[in-house]
Amino acid sequence: MKKEEILDLVINAVKEVVDDSTTIINDKTVLLGNDAVVDSMGLVNLIVDIESALADKDLEVTLTSEKAMSQRNSPFRTVESLTDYISELTA
Repeated sequence: MKKEEILDLVINAVKEVVDDSTTIINDKTVLLGNDAVVDSMGLVNLIVDIESALADKDLEVTLTSEKAMSQRNSPFRTVESLTDYISELTA
């Protein structure tokens, strides 16, 4: 799966979870931390939605692995970092 396709998938999933048409979602959107567009439950829902969307494309990916949780910089920090992480997992 191309990185652009993954980015589109992540952005669309974030838009579904945020449910606020005034919030602009792009690759720099913060998902975890002070300026996050989602709360902790929203992040959980986002991860489930993304894993489900990837499964629909025959990609079985677990985003909340030990590898993800032990990284120095969380792959869930921004849309871009999550896209990069998924790209690594599906390469």
